[in-house]
Amino acid sequence: MATLEHMCNTTELNNSSWLIDSSCTNHMTADLSLFKDLDKSCMSKLRIANEKYVKVEGKGAIEVEKISGTKTLKNMLYVPKINQTLVSVGQLLESGYSLSFNDGMCNIKDNMGILLLSAKMMNRSFNIEWKEACLSVNTCVYIDYVL
Repeated sequence: MATLEHMCNTTELNNSSWLIDSSCTNHMTADLSLFKDLDKSCMSKLRIANEKYVKVEGKGAIEVEKISGTKTLKNMLYVPKINQTLVSVGQLLESGYSLSFNDGMCNIKDNMGILLLSAKMMNRSFNIEWKEACLSVNTCVYIDYVL
């Protein structure tokens, strides 16, 4: 069993949006329905902003289906005790995505320059509202085991 100690900010629960988070080192969600194939043997602990630990109960990938094509977010942690899905800026950058912050918007593009999504700043945060950002959020692809 691997042990991870990540610092991550959390906010009020909002199941319909995801938070783009620059202080979170991994993508994570409590929404089990996003995963089609979840590796539940990937168990660890996660330290959140209040210095408490919560359990990581699996890891997988999700696919975001857009008009421009399907994009994969790999290494999404399944953390049932967090209160909002978090998208890690650092993990996006490591995966070849680019982020730009201009005029109160965050735009995320893949390595081909194709826009994955845009998020408008609200209360100094960038929340992705999936109903507006894409056609649907589909479930998953095979898991990538890189920790």
